[in-house]
Amino acid sequence: MRLRCRRCDAPITLDDFLYIAYHAHTMGANRVEVHFQCGRCGHRAERMLSQSAWDELMLSYLENDERTVDEWIATEQLGPITADEIRAVRRALRHENVLESLRRWERTRGEGQVE
Repeated sequence: MRLRCRRCDAPITLDDFLYIAYHAHTMGANRVEVHFQCGRCGHRAERMLSQSAWDELMLSYLENDERTVDEWIATEQLGPITADEIRAVRRALRHENVLESLRRWERTRGEGQVE
């Protein structure tokens, strides 16, 4: 099972989830409410899935994820991208030699971090 955007048909990834709620029922199947925003077109939507569909979806995401657990944890701890970082990257990309600009930008980012 794969979640896809109903507007542009792009696949929804784990990073696109905004809200997940579990609805436990004493009688009948448990349901999972999922809110997401499409990474391609920005369309926001929600779906109600059965517990078995949710489990199948999570297994497919975990099997197809190219990141290791350590890489996933590291990207989750980075936090949101700030406006200053976006402006710095845009300035770096305007230079003629893009790769050298990116190397310079990475060096300046590394010096400003406190360990």
